[in-house]
Amino acid sequence: MPDHKSEGARWLRQAEQDLRDAAYNQEGERFNLACFLGQQAAEKAVKAYLYHRGAEDVWGHSLIDLCEDAKIFEMFFDTIKSEARQLDKYYEITRYPGYLPSGISSEAFDRDDADRAIELSQLVVDFVKERLV
Repeated sequence: MPDHKSEGARWLRQAEQDLRDAAYNQEGERFNLACFLGQQAAEKAVKAYLYHRGAEDVWGHSLIDLCEDAKIFEMFFDTIKSEARQLDKYYEITRYPGYLPSGISSEAFDRDDADRAIELSQLVVDFVKERLV
């Protein structure tokens, strides 16, 4: 029988590392990467929750969808859907120029974008951490 709590803890550790990496990239003015890593931190945190609760079919990158999956276990995941929706926007546009009308991803984001992504991600990670204790 798999140890669901250990797997959840492992994913949460990675989420926290991604959040630190987002801050590191922000300091280096790699704002698009800071935004992407913020999204990744939140995504991995919600996946941590799902694994912790014993979910076996955890897949996808959409935070909105992952929050819907988490609602099966706890309806309060509705309360972070606004943050999730905003962070979902950073999944592809921060890395692929084809999602932009012109220019490249590294030119399309600034410190304010990174600040907001990290702030939203921290809210999601903290929300999950409260539920894994």
